[in-house]
Formats: sequence, C-alpha cells, structure tokens
Amino acid sequence: MITRRLGASAKYPKVLITGGRAPAALELARLLAAAGCEVHAAESVRHHLCRVSKAVARSHAVPGPAREPERFVAALEEIVRREGIAWLIPTCEEIFYVSAGLERLSSLCRVAAPPLEQLRRLHSKWEFIRRARELGLSVPHTERVSTPQEWARFKARIVSSPEEVFRDGYVVKPEFSRFASKVRIVKPCGREAATERTRTTGERLTEVRLEAESYPWVVQQFIPGRTLCTYSIAYEGRLAVHAAYAASYAVRGGASVYFEPLYHSGLLEWVRRFVQMERFTGQIAFDFIETERGELYAIECNPRTTSGIHLFRPEDGLVSALLQPEALGESVIEPQPHARGMLGLPMLACGLTGSRSWRAFAAWLSKYAIARDVVFRWSDPRPFTEQLFLLLELRRAAAARKQTLMEASTGDIEWNGGAS
Repeated sequence: MITRRLGASAKYPKVLITGGRAPAALELARLLAAAGCEVHAAESVRHHLCRVSKAVARSHAVPGPAREPERFVAALEEIVRREGIAWLIPTCEEIFYVSAGLERLSSLCRVAAPPLEQLRRLHSKWEFIRRARELGLSVPHTERVSTPQEWARFKARIVSSPEEVFRDGYVVKPEFSRFASKVRIVKPCGREAATERTRTTGERLTEVRLEAESYPWVVQQFIPGRTLCTYSIAYEGRLAVHAAYAASYAVRGGASVYFEPLYHSGLLEWVRRFVQMERFTGQIAFDFIETERGELYAIECNPRTTSGIHLFRPEDGLVSALLQPEALGESVIEPQPHARGMLGLPMLACGLTGSRSWRAFAAWLSKYAIARDVVFRWSDPRPFTEQLFLLLELRRAAAARKQTLMEASTGDIEWNGGAS
C-alpha cells in the first residue's frame, strides 16, 4: 500500500456540491468541512441528507437537471455568483448536465467535471468497453443491440449456433443505466450460472423481452466470479487517490452497502493504466469481475463519486487531492487498513433477509458489529433521520410516475446519452 497522509489543517474556500441526496455526497461534504471548507449543497429534491448536516453551511434548491437542464445550470450560476463559490463538485449523474454547461460555469469557478464527450464515452456500457479494449485492457466480450430487430437477430444467432464466448451465459442491460437497473441474466441451456455478480434468477433467452424505451442495450459475456469495485481520483492522467472493495453485500444484486478496503495490486495497476491513457481528471470508479484464477475483467465505469469514498477519513488527504491537484506528489492515497463502513439500514436488511445459513448470518453479524454507519454520526445525527423523509418523498414520486423506488431516486438527475 502506497499512502500519503496530508494534514487537515489547511483552509479551503467555499465549495458547492450537487447531488446531496446520496450518502457519498454527505461523506464528501463532511470531508470538505473537516478540511476547513465552507460547504454548500444544491439539490432538486426537498429532503436530502446534506440539507440537515452540520457539515453544510447552506442548502440550495435547484430544478431537476434531467427535466430542466437549462434552468439547472442557470441556478448553479446564480448560486456561484451570490455565494462566492470557488469550487463546484458534482457527485451523482447531474455531473453530465454540469459538464454540458462547463464553459459557462468554469468562467465563474473551478468545476470538478471532465468534458461531456469524455464522460459520455465512459458512462456508456458499450463505448467504455470499446475504449478499454483499444487500450489493451481486459474486458468481457460485449455487443450492442440498438433495435428490436437487432435483438431478434441476436437471439436467432445464439439459438441456432451457441458461441463459446457465451458458454456461461450473458448479461443484458441498457447501455445507460445505474444500480444494476434492468439487468437481465440469461442462463445457458441446461446449465445453472451462479456468481456473486447477481442474486437474481437467470432467464432463458426466449423469455427475455427488452423495454423499447431503453434501447440501445448491450449484451455482455457472463463471467463467473466475485464483483470488485474501485473509486479513484486522478489529475491529468496521474492517479492520486485509490480505494478498492469487494461487493460482498448489495441490495438486490445492485449497489454495495458494505465497504472494507481491499489492497489489490491488479486493480490498482488496471486503474492506473486506464486513467493515464485517458488523461483523465476527476473522480472515477469501475466495477470488475475477478475469476477464481485471479483474472480481472472491467465491466462498467462510473465517472463520478461512488461509495468508495466512505473508506476515507479527513487525515487521509482526499480533499487535498481533489482541490489542490497541481500540488500532488507521485504517491497514491489509499484507505487505512482498519477503515470499515456500511449503509446501516440496507446492511441490516441484507443480514435479516439475505443470510441463507447460520454461518452466513454469523459472518454478516461480525461485519455489522465493526463497521460504522456512513450516514449516522453522534456529532451530526440529523442526516440519519432525514433518510426517512427522503424515502417518503421518493415513494410519493414513484407512485405518481408509476416507477420503482430505485427509478424515482434518480429520475430527475439521470442521464441516458441524449442531448443536454
């Protein structure tokens, strides 16, 4: 482990973060405040975790970027001018709308968002795979399906002549999606495919129907193994911050809810090579599958803040890496070995409903006992209760729009490749 510890005593200017509903955004706000920043939060939902946090000096209501992108950027401009903001840091998928207004916003303050075209290439589950393959990095065989007719031709091809690359099955998912949304697992005929990658039941090819509004889709080679996740910060292609963890506990096969540092040289080198060849600046995360033989395959990229940030503490120096990238040395900041974090309520649900044996329950209980809840803190307790009000607000939105709760949680900020 290569680690550089920076002091938290340096004072920073005013910072505006967006996406304040996410626990990762709350973590970032607390890290920024501990470093001496005056933190502001901008959000389009009424109730959000950062709204009531002691780490946040002021919360600002803004229009939903997915529905009103122009008004969203204009609102950010007004906040930046009025409050004297020096840094704007998006945390969730609103980063795409911030990046679309990058020229306007960067004339007023520093913006932690890459160009939109680069973000699009990394967010796309098709373009990312193509880019990683171009760079000589390991990824699964992946194909793009743009229309119902292409999907019908793919199914006919596979049924008539099964291909070796799909011997373990394949994963079907929208090109632009999040939290394992709408992921379908197709099992090979006569075989059962099992992996930590999903806990959903596999389907047969003839059973799969793709929602027309979600085209294009990607069909990706299914690789049995364990899911590993990374979170990093880079500056002009130089890796500055890096964390890795196994997705041991997740909600319905989607986002992980337990975080324990994993020091994995293969992951570190893969990420280092990718950000270097992409000349990437900003926050970036990847999902991998590691086979029993130790082979690594990157399956997705999230060019934004993700849950890996929960593994860092103020003394680790993440804020310095984010706000003073020009002063970085050659070392890489990694989490401390004893760091443990969890989303307490979802983790509790994983143990009470997902444990299939006493041994599995005991393993869960030991982890639950030592991990800190990343939302609750005795010194800053109100975000924990705010979760309930946020949940109620999202439930009302889901019912009104006939969406799932997960869809409602991102409906006003998600970006699916269209013009913004």
